[in-house]
This record gives sequence, C-alpha cells and structure tokens, in this order.
Amino acid sequence: MSLSSHVVTESFEPISPGSCRAELDRVLSSRSFSKSVRLRALLEYIGACSIEGRFDELSEQQVGIRVFQRPPGYNSTEDTIVRVSARHLRERLELYYREEGQSNPLKMAVPKGSYVATFRIAEPRETSSGPFVLASAPELPAKADSSAAQIEPPSRTRWSRKGSLAILGCALVAAALPLLVYSYFRSQPQPQAQQAAQPFGPAILWRTLFTPGRETLIVPGDASLDVYTAWEQRSVSLANYTNQDYQNQVTVSRPPRHNDVPLSVRSVTPMADLRLVSDLVRVPEWMGQPAWDGWIKICYARDMVVANTHNNNLILIGSSTFNPWVTLYQKALDFYVHWDYVHDVYYITNRAPRPGEQKQYVYTRRPSDKAYTLVALTDNSQGEGRVLLIEGTSMGTTYGAVNFFTNEELWQSVIRAATDKNGKLHNFEVLLSGDFVRGGLSNTQIVALHLHE
Repeated sequence: MSLSSHVVTESFEPISPGSCRAELDRVLSSRSFSKSVRLRALLEYIGACSIEGRFDELSEQQVGIRVFQRPPGYNSTEDTIVRVSARHLRERLELYYREEGQSNPLKMAVPKGSYVATFRIAEPRETSSGPFVLASAPELPAKADSSAAQIEPPSRTRWSRKGSLAILGCALVAAALPLLVYSYFRSQPQPQAQQAAQPFGPAILWRTLFTPGRETLIVPGDASLDVYTAWEQRSVSLANYTNQDYQNQVTVSRPPRHNDVPLSVRSVTPMADLRLVSDLVRVPEWMGQPAWDGWIKICYARDMVVANTHNNNLILIGSSTFNPWVTLYQKALDFYVHWDYVHDVYYITNRAPRPGEQKQYVYTRRPSDKAYTLVALTDNSQGEGRVLLIEGTSMGTTYGAVNFFTNEELWQSVIRAATDKNGKLHNFEVLLSGDFVRGGLSNTQIVALHLHE
C-alpha cells in the first residue's frame, strides 16, 4: 500500500491524506507557530512531504537545501541548523498540543531520529466492538424479502453474515499491519539501540567533553602543514600558522605552474583522523543523548581562531606539525611530542619519569620501531572547559587512539585510576605503543600512565 495514499499513523484507524492535511493547516495557522517563520517553513515542508509520500526529500541534506537555502553538498556535520531546528519544532509541537491544540481530532508529531511526520487519532472513538475503529465497513447487502428468506435455511444465512464479517476483519487487519509495523519501528528509540550495539569509549570521559550549553570543537590535523614542514625544512609557530605567514615562504614546495595552488594552501586531513572523528561525532547517539549533536562542531585546524579556544571543550588531533593548537596546552603535560624534521626522528620526552619509565621514547620509522600515541585530558587554559589531546609519531598513530577507545580492557584501567570516589574524572596522560601494519596500528599497549589532581 502506498504511503502517499495512506499516511503513517499510530493507531489502527487509517487516516486519509485530506485529514492529515487539514491538521497540518490547523497547526500552521495557530498562534504557537504564527511568530516563527523558520519553524513554520520546516513544519510545512516536513508535513507536505510526509503526507504525499516524498520520503526521499526528507533527509537532513534535502531539508537543509530546500527549507534553509543551504547550497547542494553543504557539510551538515558542521552546519547543524536542521537538527537544531527539528529539536525546537518537536518542543513547539508538544507545547501546541498541550495548550491550544488539545481538542484537535488528530495529533501530529516528528519522532526523534527522523524528519518524517506521523499522525494519530487524538482520542480513539469507542464502538461496540472495542475502542479502536479499523475502517468504515462497506454496507452489507440489503435483507431479502420474506419469501426469499424462507427458501434459504436460516442457519446458512447466519453463517454467511458471520463469515463475511470475519473475512472483512482479516482483510482490514492485513491491510493495516504493514503500517503498524512501520510505525512501531519508527517510534523506537534508535540511539539507545545503537548505544547497546556499538559502545565507544568511556561514558564519563564523553560527559566531560560533551556538555550541553558548551560547544565542543573537534579539530583534525592539517597534513599539508606537516608535508610543508618536511619539504621546506622550516618549523611553523602557532602565530605564523594563524596568520598564515608561512604560505609566502615557499621554495621547495612551489607548484610547477604559477596558477597551481601551493601545497601549504591545500586542505588535507589524514584518514586516521577522519576515522576517529567519525566515531566521536556519534558519541551522543551511543549515549542516548542526540540533543548533544547541537553542541558539536568540526573545524579544520587552519580555520581555527584563538576565540574558538575560549570557554569551549576541545578535541585536538595531531602533534604540533599537524595541529599547532596543541602547543597552547603542552606546557601542562608531562609528555612532550616533538619531530626532528631535519633527521626525520620523533621524540617523546618524559619530563616527569616514574619508576620503570624511560626519559625519552624514540621513533625512527624502522620496521622494528614501536610507534607511539599520546592521549591526554587537561584543562582549557584559555577559560572554562576541558581539552583532549591526541598526538603521535606520524599521522597514522591516531589509530592508536581509536584502538584505545574501542578496547574496554585498555581504557577501563585508565579511567578507573583517574576517577575519584566522588565520580569526578581527573586529568590524565596515557602513552600508548603499537606496531605499524600497512598504514594502521596493531598490538596497542599502555606504556605509561600519569594522573593529575
């Protein structure tokens, strides 16, 4: 059965598209929506597409393009206008039906995790056969005259009528069943199901880094800066990086033709960083807190400004030659990651070695060398908030952090040690080692753990 001719409902009673359209018009003309142009436009678009069965036009991208005039292909991960507006729309609909729309014959909703509208009967009508009405039953044939009735045995007449009603009831239930199944699964809390199936890392850490009312910026590394440093044999300070002065200092990495874009200007992000970012942005879903999505922003390192660091939570991916913003927080850490680009050697200096730890860990790219990843939680020295730093010996070592967060045996001991009896998560640094295998990292192990009160 086409949904365009039989709108998704939450009861046994089929609701005609005309009735749904009338309810949509009632809501749009209400006082609750009269003063909000944005919510009216969103509601009208979602309602019309749902009633007409145009579900392919109800993706986040399509809603952003058609309702909020975003350009085709825009980055909906960074631009969260659709998700935020949909959340406000759900709240406004709930308020409307609690107040001026409480006597409406139908109720309209936009379930979480979807942009498809549903309609249901506000108060099921009581009938002699039960509280729900399946559909308007077609009229049975008129009763025959008395002479004809005497020809056919009464018992046969009674059996035919009961049989017709039974067949009619089965047919109606069969017709409504697909809609009931669709509505049931559509109304299930998807984020909780995903949380149970795909947990990622410690919940207490994510509650520290993803907090409602405070923006969380996820900043992946700038691989073009790292290549520029290697080719030009020149370091780039955070000041030069933010001012982009270094882009005028090009010799070896000059493009072959004058109209080509210099390497230092290109935006390149390592695949390891993208893998980690793809997991991080789904953390609110896994934790059953989809509303947190509105506070997450992904920002390319070169597009950051100092103001972005003020009073925000930050997740900075990459060492200083990939992500110079980590230099703002390295002074607070015991472990210092440095790349000697002249000799192509990575050093991780341990400024406060504990018993059994080395003062320095070295990576020279030899197959027998261990690669290292530093995962550190610290305070935001630029204001309120917390900062998670993920640094490593080359771009691929970000996979060490992915392995850490996807392996409960690894992170559980760290989080347990860093959490006090009152449930507060203190700052920590954990140094991980691993083996490079075809660009990835395997055999991830904890080398050192430092806790900070």
